[in-house]
Amino acid sequence: MDRDAAGQATAVAAVVLALVLVAQSAVGAAVVAGEQPMAVREQVPATAESAAWTDAPSRTLSLSAQRMAVPYGGGTVSEAEVRTVTNESHVAVRVTWPDATRDTNISRPNAYSDAVAVMLHGGEQPPITMGATGTPVDIWYWRASWQFGNHTGTGSWTGDMYAYPHPDEETKPGLAAGNPLSKSTYSRYAQNYYARGYGSLSHAPAQNVDASATRADGEWRVAFVRERSTDGKYDAAFNGTEEMYLTVAVWNGSADEVNGEKSLSYQFLRLDTESGNLTAVEQGSGSDDGSSDGTPASDGGDGDGGGFGGEFWDLFGTVLAVIVVSWLITYRSLRGERR
Repeated sequence: MDRDAAGQATAVAAVVLALVLVAQSAVGAAVVAGEQPMAVREQVPATAESAAWTDAPSRTLSLSAQRMAVPYGGGTVSEAEVRTVTNESHVAVRVTWPDATRDTNISRPNAYSDAVAVMLHGGEQPPITMGATGTPVDIWYWRASWQFGNHTGTGSWTGDMYAYPHPDEETKPGLAAGNPLSKSTYSRYAQNYYARGYGSLSHAPAQNVDASATRADGEWRVAFVRERSTDGKYDAAFNGTEEMYLTVAVWNGSADEVNGEKSLSYQFLRLDTESGNLTAVEQGSGSDDGSSDGTPASDGGDGDGGGFGGEFWDLFGTVLAVIVVSWLITYRSLRGERR
């Protein structure tokens, strides 16, 4: 072996390696910067079909049947996509899920509406069981019958719980008691609730959440919007520096899903209340009460539990190949000149 040629080839290979690493870092930084979602805007989208959702942070949550409290059931919807947009004054969350049937008619017995709920809690990750004593959660809830069933009379798409004939108000106990689910029409399509575990759901005094939905191509898209600041006792607080955790549940009316029978995610997403970025919470990173069990959110990861992932070995192989090829080319070239 020609030692002088080998030494010069090694020096050239080192220079090439340095250039490759610098170029790789620059490209990586450009790619990451390009992928960062433009979540913070002058105005948050008030409707589900707004173009502002296109490049908003997005995560897909796997959904399963509710199996923690009676009545068990649901599970007909397998996944839901969550997108978030924030600005200095408002926060918006959009949930999209597939549903082959448009269920907005509740004018007859055993007829149930499609619906979706977003559960939020700031600070520590809450139990998945709709919070717990000492850990209240805020729940934003939308029903298709509220938005698309507000026709008068007994039309085929009515959302009036008492659309069938009643002789007097005495046979409408929910309406007489002021039950928020017993109204004949709704001007606001979302309701704000608090919960501290299953069976503790309560209507929040501050009804400060708006919702708007669209339906197309066999799927629902529901956008929730709320001001950052709020006076609600257990409302999700977006003005603090705490992390915000959220997850979703979906009801398929035609599958007789109502109350505890629903499709829900056993995984949380973490919302950065300042940037609006959305990340999946790793499975097993929650509290000891099992709040993080279930199927993890899809985040594009390779699923490795530890060690070096596939991206590392791909990069290592590329760099090694560059070093070897550049060294061989330089060495052969120098030896050829000396002959």
